Amino acid sequence: MAIAPLDAQHKRSQERAAESITNELRKRLLDLVDHGVQLTALGNPEAVAGALVDKLPVAVNPWRDVVGPCYTSGALQREINRGRGAVSKAVHELRALRLVTADHQTVYPAFQVHGGALVPGLRDVLLALREGIDDPWTWAQWLNASRPAQDDTVPRRHIDDLIDGDVDRVVAAARQTAAAWAA
Repeated sequence: MAIAPLDAQHKRSQERAAESITNELRKRLLDLVDHGVQLTALGNPEAVAGALVDKLPVAVNPWRDVVGPCYTSGALQREINRGRGAVSKAVHELRALRLVTADHQTVYPAFQVHGGALVPGLRDVLLALREGIDDPWTWAQWLNASRPAQDDTVPRRHIDDLIDGDVDRVVAAARQTAAAWAA
C-alpha cells in the first residue's frame, strides 16, 4: 500500500535540514569542549538530546495519530484504480473524504479504502455528519476513533462497521452524533 503522509521530496528536504542542524550543533558542542566544558557532566545523551528537542519551537500535529495513515492523491488513484477526475468527483459527492492540512497538502485517509475500493456507504455517513458540523477532520476522527467495547468484545471503529456492511447502523449513529454536535 502506497501511503505517504509526507511526499518523498518534502521528506528528503526535512532530512537535509536535520543533518544541517545536527552538524551545526556538533560544531557548537565541540567549541564548548575547546573552552573547557565537560559535556559528560550533562548526563545521559538521550536525556540531553530530548531536552534540547523539547525546547524547539515546533508542535507535532496530533491529527496524524487520530486519523492514521493517509494517501496522496496519486497514491489513492493507484490504490482504487481510478483517475484524478474520478477521485475529485467522489470527494465532491462525499463518497471519499479529502483532508487539507495546515500546510495546504491534500491527503485522503487510508481507512476509507478497503479491498481496492472506497468503502460503500461512506456518502450516507458523511451527509449525516455534515448536518452537525461541516468539518472533514472531525468526520475523520469520528470514523476512525475506537468506540468502547460492549460485552468484552474488541473495541471497534465506525469505519469497521461500515466496511462490514452495517451502513444503516453507522448512519443512525452519525445522525445521533450530528444532532449532539448541532445542539
